[in-house]
Amino acid sequence: MIRILHILLISALAVITFLNSLDNAFVYDDVFTISDNYFIRDWGNFPALFTHKYFDSSGEVTYRPVVTLSYFIDYSIWRLNPFGFHLTNILLHTVSAILVYTLLSRLVRNRPVPFLAGILFATHPLLTEVVNAVSYREDLLATIFFLASFLLFIQSTLRNPESKIRNYLYPLSLFSYLLALCSKEMAITLPFIICIFDWVFGGTERMKKNIVVSYAGFIFVSVFYLFIRFVWLHNPLENQLMYPGNSFLVNLIIMPKILGAYIKLLFFPISFNADYIIPHPKTPLAANFVCSIALLSTIGVITYRLYSHAKQLFFFILWFFVTLIPTMNILPIANIMAERYLYLPSVGFCTVLSCILLETWRQACAVVIGKAGKRGSPNFAPSHLHNLSHSNHRSPFSVFLNCLILIPVVLYSLSAMKRNKSWRDQFTFWSKTIEASPDSSRAHNNLGMIYLQEDKIDLAIREFQAAIALEPDPEYHHNLGMAYQKKGMQKEALEEYHRVLAVNPNSAITRNNMGNIFIDKGSLDEGISKFKEAIQLKPHYYDAHFNLGLAYFRKGLLDASMEEFKLAIHYEPDHAEAHSCLGTVYANKGLFDKAIMEIEEALRLRPNYPNAHKNLGIIYLNYKKDVQKALYLFREFLRLDPNNKEAEAIRKTIEELRISQ
Repeated sequence: MIRILHILLISALAVITFLNSLDNAFVYDDVFTISDNYFIRDWGNFPALFTHKYFDSSGEVTYRPVVTLSYFIDYSIWRLNPFGFHLTNILLHTVSAILVYTLLSRLVRNRPVPFLAGILFATHPLLTEVVNAVSYREDLLATIFFLASFLLFIQSTLRNPESKIRNYLYPLSLFSYLLALCSKEMAITLPFIICIFDWVFGGTERMKKNIVVSYAGFIFVSVFYLFIRFVWLHNPLENQLMYPGNSFLVNLIIMPKILGAYIKLLFFPISFNADYIIPHPKTPLAANFVCSIALLSTIGVITYRLYSHAKQLFFFILWFFVTLIPTMNILPIANIMAERYLYLPSVGFCTVLSCILLETWRQACAVVIGKAGKRGSPNFAPSHLHNLSHSNHRSPFSVFLNCLILIPVVLYSLSAMKRNKSWRDQFTFWSKTIEASPDSSRAHNNLGMIYLQEDKIDLAIREFQAAIALEPDPEYHHNLGMAYQKKGMQKEALEEYHRVLAVNPNSAITRNNMGNIFIDKGSLDEGISKFKEAIQLKPHYYDAHFNLGLAYFRKGLLDASMEEFKLAIHYEPDHAEAHSCLGTVYANKGLFDKAIMEIEEALRLRPNYPNAHKNLGIIYLNYKKDVQKALYLFREFLRLDPNNKEAEAIRKTIEELRISQ
């Protein structure tokens, strides 16, 4: 009954802490993986999860099919409503917190530790990035399957090797491990955690026993995954990633500083940043490097001493550092420091912090009632807390101390709620990121994109230029090209696009945008060629199919135009413009009933679509001879877009119809 109550309280705290994130929009990488990702909108694309098409279509750089599958499911339920995607993340985080509690209940003798660790994990503000960013669901899923696999492994080792139950638990553990790997690469540390667990709590004898009985399966799954990850479905774009300063030695000097920063953030989560900029030290004698080495050395000595006196603390300190190893840039990764990397390692941290808080509380209670007890190494056996709770349960000061231990939880939860607000929308998020990291080229670029969407072109150009000055990334040149294009500076835009293609010739969106410039200049054939190149690189690319349809229509190739609009609708069924344009093609081919059906579908999807009203009005007037319906549609067109270049002609048509009546 107590465990059920604990689980309910942990779940409630996890949900309450992140409840105000439900109204948040898609931010950060969510734009690429969710809102602009047509791949997840059609279950017909599901087989591509197991082919090289995955990287071109999914929005992911590395192979994470379990995460992409979750986006398929969410889109099927919620479409592009951010509420549903955020709700899924909150529920997954809650499941993670419950699994932390369940795992610790199996490993830690001191009953309050699993509960306190569970609520610390559920509310820790440093984990807000993982919960708020839908595109970082990979950490949620990897942690869930990691913990589930470890739990199943522990349960399987408690059974006789010949037990039928073990015959189910062990394969399920391996399958869960595979799902964890296919969610995020850092799950590769599970076999090491299992070996450390056997060594710490069972000694070398248990390790020798499990080499064949248990470890072989995890080794096989690891090798199978590594083959998929680096041979069969390796993304060539990963080869473009480099070490800081393009030097592994510089990387070795930076990593201790990052480890120290992680530990500081976990203990004192008061300064957050979505894009940490780490200066490259030129010498290992730099003060921050020396201080970091001193801190890590001290932790190493303490950890070594804990092996004999507090094996549980020893194990979970190792958990923290071992699970962080994949993020230490041994193989180059895009971000050398990020809060999301701490999600799985924080299981170890929250356990250690819980033990520290509870032992501090125990010692304080002992002082209050005059029973200081033994000094020296902490012992977390249940009897200590049991005796204290019975001897001192009536002391008002003891009750006060019991409340004090929950202060970190309250502070964590309030801090997390405040941090959630930073993810409210793109503008809020990137503005705050620039405040925290003014040298973040990514933040300047993404703020520029927001200004571009709001037609604040000059502000957008300024931000893109600032991003390029910090880092001449092809993406930033592309976005500057879009800003120039939107301002009518076609020559400058093409120059930026050529810079992009010189580095990344497979950029479909760049070729598509170049096609639009050629079309605007009247070079239809050049524009069509660029759209075709974009489609060849990215066959499901809606914009390229739509633009190619428009180009064919302008060239009078109605059949080709019709096919492209149909393909655009196939990849984006809810796009009103494609339905309206297909209706226009049908009307020009004399297929008026089909034209009406498509344009009415466009109006169903977008009731305030001016051109659809106008085009449908023309069809009703000339084909259906329904003057009243045509008049209504023309008036709606003028109401919605009175300054349209065709507005005056429609007004004359309305006047002529009124006179003729």
